[in-house]
Amino acid sequence: MTTSDQPVTIHRETGDDEAIALDRRRFVQRVGIAVLTVQCLPLTAHADGRSPDDHNLVIQSGPGAFGHVHDLLIPRAMLTTPPAQGVKLTSTTAFLHQHDITLTQKELTLVNQGGTVTRKASSHLFVIAWARHR
Repeated sequence: MTTSDQPVTIHRETGDDEAIALDRRRFVQRVGIAVLTVQCLPLTAHADGRSPDDHNLVIQSGPGAFGHVHDLLIPRAMLTTPPAQGVKLTSTTAFLHQHDITLTQKELTLVNQGGTVTRKASSHLFVIAWARHR
């Protein structure tokens, strides 16, 4: 017999349903972390604003739904000698989708000469221009 001031240990068996719910919760948490990590990789890859070879133009879109962004790579050759038919470019993938951006020869020339071209793609805004150095 125990007195009222002594702790009592109660043993309870965990049912299969509780174990499955706990496993499911851990799985969803880990998948969420993995998705966020993959979505942030493009942000860290171009954090300094320069393209990998410093000769191409890399544009980052304005944030779309849920704050995600896309990068758009414009090869330097497309700007210096733009094709007569223009060019269709595809952004990087974010939240399992991409965007196509079409630029005319005239727009490519304008950007190469220091001008700005703006394109809207779904909820994103791409402002295409060379960075202005001061």
